[in-house]
Amino acid sequence: METTPVFVFTGFVESGKTTMIQRWLTQQFFIEQKKIVLIVCEDGFTEYDEDKLKNDGIELFMLNKKEEFNSGLLGDIEKNHTPTAVMIESNCMTPLDEVLDIDWPENWDLIEITAMIDASTFDSQMKNMRPIMLEQFKYASVVVFNRCDENTKKLQLRGSIKAVNPEASVMFINKNGQVDEELDELPFDLKAPVVKIEDIDFGLWFVDVFENCGRYDGKTVQFKGMVARPAGYPENSFLAGRNAMTCCADDIAFLKLLCVTEKGTSLKNGEWVTVTAKIQICQPEGMDEPSPVFYVTKIENAQQPESEYVYFN
Repeated sequence: METTPVFVFTGFVESGKTTMIQRWLTQQFFIEQKKIVLIVCEDGFTEYDEDKLKNDGIELFMLNKKEEFNSGLLGDIEKNHTPTAVMIESNCMTPLDEVLDIDWPENWDLIEITAMIDASTFDSQMKNMRPIMLEQFKYASVVVFNRCDENTKKLQLRGSIKAVNPEASVMFINKNGQVDEELDELPFDLKAPVVKIEDIDFGLWFVDVFENCGRYDGKTVQFKGMVARPAGYPENSFLAGRNAMTCCADDIAFLKLLCVTEKGTSLKNGEWVTVTAKIQICQPEGMDEPSPVFYVTKIENAQQPESEYVYFN
């Protein structure tokens, strides 16, 4: 049985899902498909041209209620329409877990989840409806910030996504619909003899040092972190990092950095220290990506920051 690729689009109403799907349908891969099924689970302000879709061989299913998206519907679509590709515009109020837990036809294969986000409203949505907002991008392989302008803080937006979903690719599209590949300047000097990371910049730096670790190889950095000593760790190794709140007070991620000292250390769990270290990039066994290791040259006791949590916006 031939595999049918499935593409899911998430995001709030008016985040740009419909427009993005219409763009995707003009790509060569979709033009070459014999039959595309488009399942729309919510009715936004931007409408599909049903006659054009039909002329292009695209079967449109507009659902009025979220309960209509179920295994029975998907089974009927496979049986009666035998699509060669499926696109799903998800309802933002339906948790993606529920969408992914439905019994899909066995030959349907989820290829990509794309999350569309309106950059101009992201901060307020994260503050006022954080759990629902996280649902839109926590599983996404691609996150697209739409309607960016000269005031968009792209580094902070990127950091907010990476704290929750480190594997996601993040894109920015300006108000003219063009991809904006320029990021803001980093808030620390990579050319300095010692790259000093301020408390407020820890989150952005943490994301950058893992995403672009090659440019940190051989650099000396200084940062403040909380010590963690997992059981079984060598005497000359410890973790230092900061807590990031990804959803609520019960959902904390520890952004940890592996530190190695020349001799053993008596540091204890929960201590705050200022670490000066030289970074070496290593390839951990069994991992696909390189990772930074911090070879400590100096450790000093430090005061806990005013806020122990890392924020990206």
